[in-house]
Amino acid sequence: MHFKKPTYRQTNYAEYNQSLRDRGRIDTWLSDDIIENWQTEQRSYDGTGSSPKYPDSALMACHYLRIVFKQPLLS
Repeated sequence: MHFKKPTYRQTNYAEYNQSLRDRGRIDTWLSDDIIENWQTEQRSYDGTGSSPKYPDSALMACHYLRIVFKQPLLS
């Protein structure tokens, strides 16, 4: 006895296309401490003429993301 494989018709193409786009999406959660201190607003003179824009915690968060996902950091 042979059973015919059922066929399905897609009726909501917008939702289907969005679900295909979302397949490769990766959500990342960062702690509130890192988000609140993402950029340094205080300017301090260290003799080089510039002050750091990002604190060490933000740089380390980016570094760990780069290691986990094995991707280069792009600006």
